[in-house]
Amino acid sequence: MFTTFYHGITKKITASFGTLFNNIYIERGEGTTYKKIKVPLSYSPKERMMERLNLELDDPKAYATSLTLPRMSFMMTGLEYDTERKRNSITTRKAEKIQTNGDVIIHHHFAEVPYKLNYSLFIYTRAMDDGLKIVEQILPYFTPEFTITIKPTILADQYEKIDIPITLISTETDQQFEGSFKDENQRTIIYELKFVARTLFYGPVRQSGLIKIIDVNLFNLD
Repeated sequence: MFTTFYHGITKKITASFGTLFNNIYIERGEGTTYKKIKVPLSYSPKERMMERLNLELDDPKAYATSLTLPRMSFMMTGLEYDTERKRNSITTRKAEKIQTNGDVIIHHHFAEVPYKLNYSLFIYTRAMDDGLKIVEQILPYFTPEFTITIKPTILADQYEKIDIPITLISTETDQQFEGSFKDENQRTIIYELKFVARTLFYGPVRQSGLIKIIDVNLFNLD
């Protein structure tokens, strides 16, 4: 029943999701003097990032390897079946492949399976204003969804593409303190933006030859 195959759908969507937030800057300064700062982005869970951020508090010598803020990270948190977009399972899609010897091979697969991928984007800042500058650069693009397009390599023909709607479903804020509440350098403000990406997964690609000859027996029933 099961065969080995891999189309890399999840990998492509995750990379595309991260690319959406890979070019965010904030400005700091007063009057006419401003400093433009790019916000770094990495694939990492919140717990791992907080461990790195607290290095300088636990060991002053580790300050050189600790992370500077503001910063962002993201990760895929789960996936679930999407019953609303289910199609007939026996529907097939086909594409012709011409071999070097001139033979035609038909590649086909059955109907795709709809799933929802859950992602979380974490924003880490020391100052509340820095966090708001980042969040306000993201929210206007999700109304409440933003659509990206990827090109999978299932049958590798010119019609093959998937539109992925990414929906922003919630925004949460958390403040964590280490040490004195009066020291802002020991405060970390975390914004968590939760998204759902609606995608499709494809089964294995099967092959069949082109029918060139048929053998028909005719009978006169009279």
